[in-house]
Amino acid sequence: MPLPLSSPASAPLPDSARYARDAAEAFGAVFEDLDQGRGYLFRISKGDRFVLAGAGALCAYPVNTASAFTIARDKAHTKSVLAAARLPVIAGGIFFAHERRIALRAPGREAAEACAFARKLGYPVFAKPNLGSRGNYAEIIADDTALLAYAARIAPEYEAFLVEPLLDGEEHRILVFDGRPVFHSAKTAPALVGDGCASLAELLDMHNQRLARDLVSPTPPSALAGHDLAGVLAPGESLPLPGRRNLGAAGSLEQVSMHAPKQLAELATAAVAAMGLRLGAVDIFDLSKQRDLSDLVIIEVNANPGLKTLELASRSDVIRSLWIAMLQDQLGG
Repeated sequence: MPLPLSSPASAPLPDSARYARDAAEAFGAVFEDLDQGRGYLFRISKGDRFVLAGAGALCAYPVNTASAFTIARDKAHTKSVLAAARLPVIAGGIFFAHERRIALRAPGREAAEACAFARKLGYPVFAKPNLGSRGNYAEIIADDTALLAYAARIAPEYEAFLVEPLLDGEEHRILVFDGRPVFHSAKTAPALVGDGCASLAELLDMHNQRLARDLVSPTPPSALAGHDLAGVLAPGESLPLPGRRNLGAAGSLEQVSMHAPKQLAELATAAVAAMGLRLGAVDIFDLSKQRDLSDLVIIEVNANPGLKTLELASRSDVIRSLWIAMLQDQLGG
């Protein structure tokens, strides 16, 4: 018996479903929600041709192949592909948070070995789930005890995690489609903003409550190491939270431009091509002391990037044009 297609009246569509529906209407195609009105699975058709796409764990972009999308989701595999293409990528190691399926892997990948690896890199290090997104559980780790606790915390949700050196740089994102940069954005870290009354501990708690509503892991108190948690920021005073800069983790945008700097554009285009993607977003650190883009390293490649950055920048026209171009490619003019 088919599922009823009644729509929950109060549930907004995910961003990718909204963008796809808007483009389909502009393109003269038919948008069908196949997820009881929730928008996590949809079909767009024109004549006898159609594409399936979705939101959440599904790839929103029908121009990306399943193999390229799946490989790009795996951060360790992505590092291997980029390194093989001789592109600069953050070094790191992959380790497992629990011992399930331990018989299926070579030795040297357990949490204890992660500690030895981190000590060789030099604490503090940066850890993140291998299949994570939105900055979930992307954290700065101070020592062996914190790393073992980190592995235990993420084990119920993630099987493996990466340990990387902690780098200091400006973070950029370039979205590429068919070898052409679409937009460039620069990211800044989330911050606690004082009101003259709440303590740092209370501000962090309010910050984490917002993250929880968006199903994103909390920022640990260790992010405020060196600060008095009972201290109070003056009204409007800002204290950046080090580590992740994802919009999903309350990071913000410093700038959005349709014109990417040449150095960033060339590296991002090469990375997307190396991954076998047609559409992808590349996160890049500029490690140069002068911040002149002379020392770039790839953080990761996202095969299913959100386009909220463009919407927040009032460039929904770019989103529509991008989706229409994909529909023309898949469904014909």
